[in-house]
Amino acid sequence: MDSAKDLSTSFSTMRNLALGSVLALLLVALASGFLVYRAYENSGRRVYVVSQTGSMAALSAGNDAHTPYEARNLMRQFMQTMFGHDQYTFKANLDAALPLIEGRGGRRIYEGFTRGQVLQNYERYAARNAVTVDSVLVDMSKRPWSGAVYIKQRIFIGGQQKEPLPLAAKFNLEETNRSDANPYGLLITNFDYISYNPQLTREEQELLQAQEADRQRRLQEAQRGLAPSGTTAEPTAPVTTPAPTAPVN
Repeated sequence: MDSAKDLSTSFSTMRNLALGSVLALLLVALASGFLVYRAYENSGRRVYVVSQTGSMAALSAGNDAHTPYEARNLMRQFMQTMFGHDQYTFKANLDAALPLIEGRGGRRIYEGFTRGQVLQNYERYAARNAVTVDSVLVDMSKRPWSGAVYIKQRIFIGGQQKEPLPLAAKFNLEETNRSDANPYGLLITNFDYISYNPQLTREEQELLQAQEADRQRRLQEAQRGLAPSGTTAEPTAPVTTPAPTAPVN
């Protein structure tokens, strides 16, 4: 009887040990599966930073995070499309720029174009305005996000370039929903002009001097009656610039 009882006790003990081992293996398998899943999830967001000492892995920011690079690209696109155009691209460029700025700020700029008869001057003088972005400064360390942008406007009448017109503005940025019209998910607010008067570069000075010398020569030839047939005098009326060069209150 004692032998049968001991055998039953041993069997129960072995069964409990086996069940415990199976449960432990299941727990280990579940934990391993979870760790593998998290590793694959993180690997999809892994980027590498290259430096002089080599490369290192880092986790990228979430898809909804905004970076200074994105903010600067937003402002470059806005300034180039809002202020750079001719009679053929005027409407299309404004349609691309206006979704990037709040309604009040966009209307204010457009009303300035209307008062200055920008489109009419483009058509009258066959003119165009090319925008070069000098710099974009963005501070995203605290809210509201803020910054300033500095550009030069180069007005061309025919093949002649007028003296570059500098323009600068300060602004704030707010988060908004991303869309086809605004893929950055940022909206420009409190856009206001500030003073910006950079000196002309040597290349710009030489170009303007050469153009002025050529213009004077053509005028002298026209006065002597030596201008080629079909040549028309260059218009002397200034083209209204697409934006004010002084701060707007």
